[in-house]
Amino acid sequence: MPFNISQLKRPVVLLGNGETPTHRVPTKLLNNAETVLCADGGANKLENFKLKPNIILGDLDSISNKSFDCEVIELKDQSKTDIEKCLNWCLENGINKISLIGFSGEQDDHWMVSLWTLVSFVESMELTYYSNFSKIICVKDYTQIDSIKDQTISIIPTKENIKITTTGLQYPINNSILKPPSFGIRNSAKGNCFSIQATGPVWVFLNYEN
Repeated sequence: MPFNISQLKRPVVLLGNGETPTHRVPTKLLNNAETVLCADGGANKLENFKLKPNIILGDLDSISNKSFDCEVIELKDQSKTDIEKCLNWCLENGINKISLIGFSGEQDDHWMVSLWTLVSFVESMELTYYSNFSKIICVKDYTQIDSIKDQTISIIPTKENIKITTTGLQYPINNSILKPPSFGIRNSAKGNCFSIQATGPVWVFLNYEN
C-alpha cells in the first residue's frame, strides 16, 4: 500500500543521531509525539526509548538496524546535511512545525551546523530545538515568547549590526546592537512571557529550570 503523507499526525518530532535526550523536557516531547521522524541514525537512538519511527529520512549510512518496520526514504544529496535534507523534505510535504531533538552534543561541527539550520529555515518553518540543557529558537522581527519567572534567557545575534529591543527581561535591551563575545547571554525572565524585536535573525536560548 503506497505511503500516504496525510496519515502523519501532529505534533511532529525530528530525532537526530546526536546526544541521546535525557532531560525530562525533550524526553516527554518525544514520548508524546504523534509522529516521530528520524534523521538517519536517529533511528538507533529511538530504540533506547522502545519507540518506533514513523519515517526514517536521510542517506541511511548511520543506521545500525536495517530492518525497521516503517517507511524509509533515502535522501541522497551529499552536498547537504541530514537535518537540512530532512527539513526540506518536511517542507515539501506540508510539515512546517517541528520539534528538533537529538541534534546537540557528540560532534561539535554537527551541533554548530544544526544551529545555523534554524537560521536557514526561519522564514519558512516553525522550528524548536531541544537539547539536554535548553530550548532554542531562532526569531526575527517581533516575537512574544513564553517563559518561566527567573528562567535564564540568552540572546545571540546571527550576524553583525542587528538591533534588538526586549520587554519582560530583567536587563532590558533597548534598540541595541549586541556585540561578541558576551552578546546578550545570562539574562532572565521577569514573568511568564517576554518579547523580542530584532532587525535580523537571533538565537534565543531558554534554559530549563533543572
